Amino acid sequence: MKAVIMAGGEGSRLRPLTCNRPKPMVPIANKPVMEHIIELLKKYGIRDIAVTLQYMPEKIKDYFDDGSEYGVNLRYFTEDVPLGTAGSVKNAEEFLDETFIVISGDALTDINLEEVLDFHKKNSSIATLVLKKVECPIEYGVVVTDSGGKVRRFLEKPSWGEVFSDTVNTGIYVLSPEVLKYFEKGVVFDFSKDLFPILLEKQEPMFGFVTKDYWCDIGDLDAYVGVHTDILDKKVNININAMEVRQGVWVSEGAVISRQAEIKPPVLIGKNSVIKDGSVLGRFTVIGEECHIGEGSTTKKSIMWDGCVLKNNVQLRGSVLCSRVKCREKTSAFEGTVIGENCILGENSLIKPGIKIWPEKHIDIGTEVCTNLVWGSRYSKNLFGSRGISGEINVDITPEFASRLAAAYGAVCKKGASLAVSCDEADALKMIKNACISGVLSSGAEAFDVGTSLLPVTRSAIRYYKLTGGMHISGGNKKGKVIIDILDELGRNISRSAERKIENCYIREDFARCEADEIKAVTNVTDHNVFYIRSIINNTIAKNYDLKIALIAPSGAFKNIVTSILNELGCRYELVNTRDNHNKRKSLFSELKTLSQVVRYGGFDIGVFFANSYDKIFLVDTKGRIIADDLYMALISYIHLRSKDGNKVIVPLNASSVIEKMAGENKERVLRTKTSTKELMSRMLNNEYDKDMLDFFAMNFDPIEAFIRIIDYMVFSNISLADIVDLIPDFHIIKKEVKCSWSEKGKVIRTIIEENSDSVETIEGVKVVGDKGWVLVLPDAEKPVCKVIGEGLTQEFAHELTDIFVDKVKSISQNRGT
Repeated sequence: MKAVIMAGGEGSRLRPLTCNRPKPMVPIANKPVMEHIIELLKKYGIRDIAVTLQYMPEKIKDYFDDGSEYGVNLRYFTEDVPLGTAGSVKNAEEFLDETFIVISGDALTDINLEEVLDFHKKNSSIATLVLKKVECPIEYGVVVTDSGGKVRRFLEKPSWGEVFSDTVNTGIYVLSPEVLKYFEKGVVFDFSKDLFPILLEKQEPMFGFVTKDYWCDIGDLDAYVGVHTDILDKKVNININAMEVRQGVWVSEGAVISRQAEIKPPVLIGKNSVIKDGSVLGRFTVIGEECHIGEGSTTKKSIMWDGCVLKNNVQLRGSVLCSRVKCREKTSAFEGTVIGENCILGENSLIKPGIKIWPEKHIDIGTEVCTNLVWGSRYSKNLFGSRGISGEINVDITPEFASRLAAAYGAVCKKGASLAVSCDEADALKMIKNACISGVLSSGAEAFDVGTSLLPVTRSAIRYYKLTGGMHISGGNKKGKVIIDILDELGRNISRSAERKIENCYIREDFARCEADEIKAVTNVTDHNVFYIRSIINNTIAKNYDLKIALIAPSGAFKNIVTSILNELGCRYELVNTRDNHNKRKSLFSELKTLSQVVRYGGFDIGVFFANSYDKIFLVDTKGRIIADDLYMALISYIHLRSKDGNKVIVPLNASSVIEKMAGENKERVLRTKTSTKELMSRMLNNEYDKDMLDFFAMNFDPIEAFIRIIDYMVFSNISLADIVDLIPDFHIIKKEVKCSWSEKGKVIRTIIEENSDSVETIEGVKVVGDKGWVLVLPDAEKPVCKVIGEGLTQEFAHELTDIFVDKVKSISQNRGT
């Protein structure tokens, strides 16, 4: 006995499931539906199988090959143009030299083929149609048989007025080879519409076998979800590649499930998937292979294909996720949603019920998706964010991505460019660094491998070796997060115009790779730390640093550099242990609280916490006060203004107005600029910058040098940190965020400007200035929110002023008629 699997289906009604694969390759219970059909045929001893192909034939050939891995022999017959069900089988006529079974490769069934074959032989039938009673027959071919099973009448996809039976054609046939002689090869011919009416007219023995076994035509998305429900409810007898570890819970090989995860059967968990603490897998959840379910994430009646990642606190309700979908923290997708392959759902995004998203889409943070997304590629606005390029390791930031990005950067640089490449101390970051070096070399640029170093060290190396620019890869504040800083010739993060050039080059791949003989050897910068440390020490002016310092430096590289400098300056220091009894890091709040108590009661002159290699440091004075954010900006501005006559400071719009007060009569020494890091760096280190402004740049963007400059000023001026902070006038700043859709941001700013035209500044956003304070309304560049920042003479007035404009933003953005 031979068989024909009809596997040419495109599956247009299943899109976006079938955007990148033919319908027979859509997974059912973690294997292609066609694989279930092959297993069914093999179960009844049918191993010689013809497969008719038309849509994406190579996908099926590549997966099943010759069938030997599945214990069968497969022969493929490909149509150049669709020939109909019978026309496609006609292509395999030479192979079909005996009675054969025709079965669809995109329906699921556990039909007893032995009973069908016995019925066919018993009735000496030329064609036996397998029939099934269904509740809604209008989507199928309706068939009427007599009491002996002989076909008397049928109608393909009738209207309700034409329905004369609830027995429908399943598309499974047992045929004698002679039926293929009723039509010519290469013509469009269908079994139900063309061949069977001919056989009926000629009164050939054609019978219908009504099966009570399971059969489901996976014709649309509802049927696709429903067939999984039936499998988990054990309504169909198929082979699941998993062990039923308890009633209704199937777990495949290599899966890792936390004891703190909650599993509500029935559930299927695929190979090597990881289910983390606090996650909840609700009823009728199907998880593919190599999936990762983060802490606090919950699913119910949802299907995930292979390689899906749910970060923490994701909600899935009645959703289908195709392969390699990444859901960031706190994303939600609801009933009837389908997310295509390789989509990324940004943090806090919401997919409304019934929405379909086609493959390769990137949904922005906080976005509500209310309409189907079909066209376009990315739904994020830029490759670059507020600081460099960030993403998940091996999710957004892969070696392939990093190499292509570095090649794009090298390509936009002038010929003969030289670029530094470095990373923080972590194996995953070294992998990305090496990929960046390969990309730089492929563009024809020279790569300087600074190795594992800190971002400030790399900035210094670029200036020292007079390089064209550089790239530094660091770990973000969250586990698995990666940030790539792209730097210019002065060690600054590149400008927005330079980012656009790289983005355009990257997206279009509009750059040439160099010839093989133009690839340069990598220049290894063995240890720039030595020069970096020496340059900081050489810039100090004080003597006899009799200071006792409490120090928190989680990074080993930070600790080594800082302690080397403090040792040479003659400072006494103690490393503060902030780990709990289980040797885990505490929260930032707990660490700062611990540091504050240690400094206040331990006889220290100052405490310092280096959170990472790029954020401003946290300082603690002898009164236990934590100096950070706005107060830190005021502190370094005070020190720089008093370190040398004529020194200027460049501060963002949202910095406190007390900085002008500290400048006294020479208010022109305070220059205001936009709030972005790039803008601050660009203004501080322009082409005519001097050493004093480089010092202020370091106090803003180099935590180590900033700390040394602060204690150097303390010792040289014989003043404590607490006394400096006391000299800074009191100020009160309140910061809030208000939800505001992208489309409403422009209207919000325009309306506020119109209402306050006599007292506004529009350097960035809109800043409304009054006698008792100011408020800045600033549209966020990466999220659908507006920031509202207010400063007042008192804490109460600052709150009141900020709340007024929070309400104003809400009112304007929600009044769509304006």
